Amino acid sequence: MVAIILTPTGVAADQVYQNTEFKIYSGDQSLADSTYYYLKFYQTRIEQFLQWQLDTTVSIYIAETDDDFYSKVGGSFPDWGVGAADLENSTIVIKAPAMLQTGKSLRELVSHELAHVILFRAAGRHWLPRWLHEGFAMYISGEWQIGQDILVARSVWTGNLIPLQKLEILNSFKGVQANLAYTQSYLAVSSLLSKRDPSLFPDILELYRRTGDFFESWRIVSGREYRIWMNEWYSGTSKKYRMFLFLFDSEIFWIILSLLFIFLFIMKRIQNRRIRKRWEIEERLRPADESYKKYFDGYYDEENKT
Repeated sequence: MVAIILTPTGVAADQVYQNTEFKIYSGDQSLADSTYYYLKFYQTRIEQFLQWQLDTTVSIYIAETDDDFYSKVGGSFPDWGVGAADLENSTIVIKAPAMLQTGKSLRELVSHELAHVILFRAAGRHWLPRWLHEGFAMYISGEWQIGQDILVARSVWTGNLIPLQKLEILNSFKGVQANLAYTQSYLAVSSLLSKRDPSLFPDILELYRRTGDFFESWRIVSGREYRIWMNEWYSGTSKKYRMFLFLFDSEIFWIILSLLFIFLFIMKRIQNRRIRKRWEIEERLRPADESYKKYFDGYYDEENKT
């Protein structure tokens, strides 16, 4: 999982790449090349979603030890965090791939944190709800995994679904609760982005930049009061996943379970096919040299060869 930090960080490292959009600090040239590749690739995707262009230089520091990482993000940073974005200073700090033990990839880390920075700039450097920040970053980075629905269903069953407004203190959450918070954020944002109007999200941000009033911008563009929309999302999500649980409590449980395994197998095959297709597209966009392949989250990953 990843997290946002909103306070400046004292950082120092060797700068190995710089242009008008990005400064990359790393002791590994190949890692810096890979990072730049992903920054450029996801910059374009995020700008298309938000209908807004990055207007500042983003600095990204790649920490190779825990001491180095926590010296940059601060001692109060949650122990599950592997990346952070200082929004005011357009600065990103991530752990090097060799340090990751959470199943995250360099691609996911870079795209997630870059989404935070660009979203903040697109909102006129104003506050945005934490669920919106995290949900959008997860949507961009493709971090949703099959099986997270079960986590939400279990939370509905136990009465532990978290109201979106309570996610402002996400950094204080632990373990499963933090994972649930990210999952709910993704579901909330995807419900917005899946609407028929692709300009809904960009229009809210555009009006917010001009007025500085998030809640009024939300009401005018979406046609719903923000508080009412959150309550409706919460009740709608609870109802949806209660039905999920009802099916699993019924007599046809084992039939449904068998069908679910078949469905998951098919979805996994489709997902793998889409990933291979995406890799083919990304491969065409690779830098002139091939040093990025050492850390490339795709066809050339060493673990994919075994």
